Amino acid sequence: MAAHPFISGALEGFYGRPWRQDQRLQLFQWLEDWEGMNTYMYAPKDDLYHRSNWRELYPDNSLKELKELIQSCHKKELGFIYSIAPGLDITYSSEDEWNLLIEKIEQIQNIGCKQFAILFDDIPLKLSEKDKKAYSSFAEAQANITNRLFDHFPNSKLLFCPTVYCGEMANYNVLGNEYLLELGTKLNPNIGFFWTGPEVVSNDISVESIQELRNVIKRKPILWDNLHANDYDIRQIYFGPYVGRTLELKNEIDGILSNPNCQFWANYNPLRTLSQYQVAKTEWDPRQAFKDSSNEWIQYFWNADIYNEEIQLLGDCFYVPGTMGEMGNQIIESINFILNHPPEECASHLVTFKSFEYRLNSLCTKLMATTNRDLMYDLYFPLIELREEIEYVSKWIEWKQSGTGEFQAPGLVPRRQGILYDIQNIVHNS
Repeated sequence: MAAHPFISGALEGFYGRPWRQDQRLQLFQWLEDWEGMNTYMYAPKDDLYHRSNWRELYPDNSLKELKELIQSCHKKELGFIYSIAPGLDITYSSEDEWNLLIEKIEQIQNIGCKQFAILFDDIPLKLSEKDKKAYSSFAEAQANITNRLFDHFPNSKLLFCPTVYCGEMANYNVLGNEYLLELGTKLNPNIGFFWTGPEVVSNDISVESIQELRNVIKRKPILWDNLHANDYDIRQIYFGPYVGRTLELKNEIDGILSNPNCQFWANYNPLRTLSQYQVAKTEWDPRQAFKDSSNEWIQYFWNADIYNEEIQLLGDCFYVPGTMGEMGNQIIESINFILNHPPEECASHLVTFKSFEYRLNSLCTKLMATTNRDLMYDLYFPLIELREEIEYVSKWIEWKQSGTGEFQAPGLVPRRQGILYDIQNIVHNS
């Protein structure tokens, strides 16, 4: 297997319902249209034949669909990477297991795929009793089987995802992590190496942290970028830009694959701004990239009444983990001020709040009328929850301004209920 060039694109590597075939075809069209994007990686955790049932060959109907997907991707002159994740229960030292792995990859190779990845993420960090007799460590077992794959398929490319795939998992001591150090020594240097940054979901990835990692793994890593991922909390959603990575970071890595929201139509801004980051040379302005991308995204709402400021408001409210955009920050500041100051001091913040409430309600109404129902359903729950919370605050403000009686909550009760919220209340209030 040959060394890989710099890759950039989308990684379908989340837990949850995989994207549909038509959605992937739409993605391929985007990647073809956007300069700087060249790759799609197939790694949906809930494709049974990718992970849980990795030993089993794809049945004819599934294989036919996968072949059509690979062909469609290649017609767009995009790289297609098929990944397999046997780490949950593979016996590394078993020749029978090895033969099953080879047979599976050959099945995918025979339908036109030339790039592969073997993933050992999110698995138990221990060897079976049989493997303990054959290998001195977990890293040695993984390096051995991956190197064998590299040698067995000399005309294909191979990427590798380690079990320790971020700084957090190395206890923030990458230089002293024995597992990573051993992989750096034993894994063929021509095999690509995935890394998510200092955290599983990294808001910022510094050049220095990647340089440190390179000293350990003896190669440039490929970012498996979970910045916009939401499979760990499906009630969250992120429409913001590609942020927290300087242009200099590109000099230290061999590629970036974004593993974004589970909801397909939520990913226009995250992926579009990644493409803009990829082609940027000397200056990178994520905020301007977000605005430009949002103006493009509007065409997929299939409602001519929706205007740019409403789309930007949507993105600002659901930006990136732990961060809101400008309008999101403004509304939080205004609500906080209104709730903690007398009405006579709140005039400007009331204007901000009412303007936000009007635009949000307008957007929700227009979204309900869009003929792109897939997009509507992808965005529905977080947007409706936000509207309910704003309605509650609006009623509270009306009561506070009236100065009379006791506050009567509106019919829509915004405080979420159920076992998860009860558990959270107990934990966070104890």
